[in-house]
Amino acid sequence: PVPEPPATDRFDAPALGPDWSTLRRPADPEWIDPAPGRLRIRGGQSPVGRRTPSLVARRVTARRCSFETELTFAPRTPDHMAGLTAYYNTRNWHYLYVTAEDDGYPVLKALSCEAGKLIAHPPRIPLVPGRPVVLRAELDGPELRFSYDTGRGGPRTPGLRLDATVLSDEHADEFHDGQLRVLGFTGAMLGLWVQDLDGSGVYADFAHATYRTTPDDDA
Repeated sequence: PVPEPPATDRFDAPALGPDWSTLRRPADPEWIDPAPGRLRIRGGQSPVGRRTPSLVARRVTARRCSFETELTFAPRTPDHMAGLTAYYNTRNWHYLYVTAEDDGYPVLKALSCEAGKLIAHPPRIPLVPGRPVVLRAELDGPELRFSYDTGRGGPRTPGLRLDATVLSDEHADEFHDGQLRVLGFTGAMLGLWVQDLDGSGVYADFAHATYRTTPDDDA
């Protein structure tokens, strides 16, 4: 039998492992640089961009699971974003990310897209420049919970309980004038996402990524 991959990937190999997928472009050195102890991802298009997104993700394999990463990122403007996403397609996703305010100071934010409609969630959480932050997503059936840890006082939650059903095949189906125009078939993903909207060459370093499943209590 094929052995189960380890729960935590520390990106020690020179290339991404088979559990990882990229979106709309190959995992080449132009934007991905694995090295011992970190995965560097150079920023790509906006979260709704369809050409060159910088997304590295793995498939959700259970109704109850968690995904965690440690991010080091130095955004300079609101055009720079990096973080963790629960993703279905360009029209349906949730995103917990680090960016910068207009004054250049980093903040943690959350953003969703449901059937193409962007939804910004409060609050905006100030961060210490240059300090790593741990980001975590927990899927529990129809609910998604985000949390974070800055190393000062343990894990915290932004108070967000998001609708995980937007990541389903059924939700992604879109009908217009009674006709099916968008077909959902890809399945949900959890991943690492970086944006560089002004093309300044910004990148983010991810120290590790941990994916764990939890058995259903009623299984």
